[in-house]
Amino acid sequence: MPLVSVVLTSYNHAPYLPQAIESALGQTLREVEIIAIDDASTDGSQEVLRRYADRLRVVLHDTNRGTYATLNEGIALTSAPHIAILNSDDVWLPDKLQKQVAVLESDPRVGLVHTGFLVIDAQGHPIEGNPLGIRFHPNPQGDLLAELLTRNLFITSSVMFRRECVERCGQFEEHLFGMGDWDLWLRIAEHYLIGYVSESVTLYRLHGQNTMYQSARMLADDLWIHEERIRKRIPELVKHDGWHMRRAIGVAMAALGVIYARMGQRGEAREAFWQSLRYYPWRLKTWLRLLSSLAGE
Repeated sequence: MPLVSVVLTSYNHAPYLPQAIESALGQTLREVEIIAIDDASTDGSQEVLRRYADRLRVVLHDTNRGTYATLNEGIALTSAPHIAILNSDDVWLPDKLQKQVAVLESDPRVGLVHTGFLVIDAQGHPIEGNPLGIRFHPNPQGDLLAELLTRNLFITSSVMFRRECVERCGQFEEHLFGMGDWDLWLRIAEHYLIGYVSESVTLYRLHGQNTMYQSARMLADDLWIHEERIRKRIPELVKHDGWHMRRAIGVAMAALGVIYARMGQRGEAREAFWQSLRYYPWRLKTWLRLLSSLAGE
């Protein structure tokens, strides 16, 4: 019986796919099963996967279903109590899974464990500085629900979660394009603590074709999550964590205002900015954005 099920999703990453597969096969934790699903690649990825068919379970699609439908399919095929996700352009260091299992087994309240990471380029060389342009929490563990309301904190390939999390919180939303991982982490964080392996045992590859560069589709995801997962659930969310939660809701509603402003919907933007200020009235940036939306008329 495997202890960890790895779901490796593949789509047009043939140059990087062998390194991703080898990094999963080379884990120091041996009680691992690997489900690799290719979502109708056209670049030779399916041929690469066929070469590994004797060492992992391979599923090949004829029609592209999308990232989150593929992930849900993979999860449904797994059998272990812990599930880890590996994107086909990323890489794991050998002790990644072993360190995460140790965190999960140390505290039953922890439902998800993520890791530190390094950013690499298409050739696998480290990229210095802050290429993602995001400031990450210095110690991202514990009750992170409020933090997650303001932004995604985890690299997907760094995450391991308990099977019971998806049984309790639901699977990935298949209609989303690139933010379905953040959506699931939000739901998990409502019920579980978050664990963290501080070592950089995940390598995130930045190569110019990453999902985050699909700006219009990502903006649509961003809008849906802020409306459906945050705004509609504010009465429930404010029951958590007092002032810290109110501040997070304020920041999230300000972000919703920015999304509407980018879409040219000034009325909706103003409404979101006003709602933000009701929860967090001391944020100068939100006041300035509200005044800018009013001046736009």
